[in-house]
Amino acid sequence: MSANHDAEKGAGALGSVRQLEKSLEASSNARAAAEKLLEAARIEAARLLAIAEEDAATAATERRRAVLDAADDDAAAIQREGEARATHLRAQARKRRDSVVEAALALILPATAEKA
Repeated sequence: MSANHDAEKGAGALGSVRQLEKSLEASSNARAAAEKLLEAARIEAARLLAIAEEDAATAATERRRAVLDAADDDAAAIQREGEARATHLRAQARKRRDSVVEAALALILPATAEKA
């Protein structure tokens, strides 16, 4: 019985070792699979980050363009307003000049007419 008992112990120990090896292999396979999944997740995250950065840059460019377009519109409106005001001021200046010239001529001409 002792030999049979030793054989059973050996088979039991061998079975335990084989079960341990299988568990270690399964653990190793699980770790390798997890590492592959982690690497795939990192790649996907990097891809999504690149897309987000590109979208952000595009949005910033569009905002900048909108701000510049609005500034151009404002500048054009200011220029039109300034030109209209300048035209009005030139017209007023011409009227005043004409009035001054008339007044000066009225002062000069009667005096010239009286001398003659």
